[in-house]
Amino acid sequence: MTLLGQKRRTRREMQEDTRARLLEAAFHIIAEDGMAAATIRGVCDRAGFSQGAFYSNFADKGELLLALATQYMSEAVAVFDRLVDEIRDGSLDENLATVANRLAELGRRPGLARLAIELHLHAPRDPRFAAHFDELKSGYHRNFAHVIEKLAKRYDLHLAMSPLQLSIALHAMWAGTIVQATSEGLPMEDLIVLVFRAAIATAQR
Repeated sequence: MTLLGQKRRTRREMQEDTRARLLEAAFHIIAEDGMAAATIRGVCDRAGFSQGAFYSNFADKGELLLALATQYMSEAVAVFDRLVDEIRDGSLDENLATVANRLAELGRRPGLARLAIELHLHAPRDPRFAAHFDELKSGYHRNFAHVIEKLAKRYDLHLAMSPLQLSIALHAMWAGTIVQATSEGLPMEDLIVLVFRAAIATAQR
């Protein structure tokens, strides 16, 4: 116990806090100024740590980026999994609209959208990172496919493509809409519902 009666943090807790602050610093740098600005020194300066603290948590910048991608992908799947469980009582149209609105909301968050785009742009420049990032994305799509499958089973839906293929299609459209969106275009949430509805309608022909 400290003099103020607070429990002294363990070394593991302090390291986890350091790691979290480095990840947060990297996220904000990428969101504000792009991938090139997220140097190891820049991340350390933003987080308030030495480069020694960085290398105690990450082998290099690539490992930091993978950890950052893992964090946000895991959080996204968890959010949508909980969302599908929470909207159990609604109609299919209501539930699709809720899920689509949440995906669109993520797409409108400048920091998160910028991170997704920057990671995909960085991958071709770093083959080692690209291999791990591709594996990470595959796992993310498998997990998101389980969420789609859960929704499909609830309403006894027959899809024209597998939940995994639909996950990839929805996220490709999500990423493309972020880049290509115009004021005259159809809102992202409407596009997401249309793609999902098309997969159902095609299967029923």
